Amino acid sequence: MGINARISRCSPAGLAVRNIAAALLLVSLGACSSAPSGSTDPGAAAATPVKDANPTYLAAGDATLQSGRFAEAMQIYQEVLVAEPKSVTAQYGVAEALLGQGKAGDARPIFEALTKNTEFQARALQGEGLALLTLGQRDQAATLFRQATDADPTLWRSWNGLAVLADLRREPAEAAIAYAHALAIDPTSAVLHNNLGYSHLLAGKADDAMAEFRKAHSLDPASETIQSNIRLVFAAQGNYAAAIRDVPKGRLAAVLNNVGYVAMQRGDLAAAGGYFARAMESSTSFNTIASQNIEQLKAKQGDAP
Repeated sequence: MGINARISRCSPAGLAVRNIAAALLLVSLGACSSAPSGSTDPGAAAATPVKDANPTYLAAGDATLQSGRFAEAMQIYQEVLVAEPKSVTAQYGVAEALLGQGKAGDARPIFEALTKNTEFQARALQGEGLALLTLGQRDQAATLFRQATDADPTLWRSWNGLAVLADLRREPAEAAIAYAHALAIDPTSAVLHNNLGYSHLLAGKADDAMAEFRKAHSLDPASETIQSNIRLVFAAQGNYAAAIRDVPKGRLAAVLNNVGYVAMQRGDLAAAGGYFARAMESSTSFNTIASQNIEQLKAKQGDAP
C-alpha cells in the first residue's frame, strides 16, 4: 500500500479519484482561466462565439465559470443554446460547468463530440481527459492529455494531468518534466505548486515539498488542501506538534488521522497509534478510517523485531 493510501480526504477541492490523498492533489477541473482568444493557457477559455450567439451572455458565462459558480454558468450557457443550439462555445461551456460540478460522466460525451471541431479540438481532448481521470480511467486519460498537448502545448491542465498520473505510477522524474511544462505556462498557479510539492513529498523530499507548498500557500492562503499538505510535511519531518498546531476543531480528526498515518509510514509506530486513537476520540466519523489504519499498524507492529 502506498503512502497516504488511507489518509482521509481533508477538503473537497481537487480530484477525488486518486488513491494517494485524494484531496491533497489538485487537478483544477473547473474555475479555469477564461483568457481571451490567443492568450497563453486558455484552460477553459471560450473561443470566438459562433455567429448569432449572444456574446454578452457568453462573456457572462465565461466569467461565472471562472469564478467557480458552475451551476450558474451552466444556466447561462443553456440560455445561449436555447437561442443558438449550434453554439459550440456554449456547448463547451456546459461541459466545463458539468466537470466543475463533479459530473464527469455527463461532461465526457460533450467533450468527445467537440473533439471533432477544429477550433475546440485540443481543449475538448483536455476536457475529456480530465473527465476520464475523474472516472478512474487513467490510461485513456493519459492518451488524451498527450494528444491535447501535442495539439496545443499551452494547455497546462493537460500537463498537470500527465504529472498527476506519473505520480500515481510512482514515476517522479516523469512527473517533474510534466510539472515543469505546466509551470512554464503558468508559474503563479497555486494548483501546480501544490501538486509539485506533493510529488516531492511522495519522493521523500520533504524540504523541496515544503518550499513548493509555501509558494502555493502564498498564492492561495485560504486553501485548506495546501494547509493540510504543509502539515503533512511537518509530520514527515517528525515535527508532529507543528503538524497539529492551531488546527480548527472541525478539521482536527482528519489532521490527527493523517499525522498518524505519516508517523506509521516513518516507522514511528507508538506515535502513530496515539494519533489514530485521538482521531477516533475527536470524531466518531473517523472510527472506520482510523480503525483500518490501526489494523495496518498492528500488522506492522507484528512484523517489527
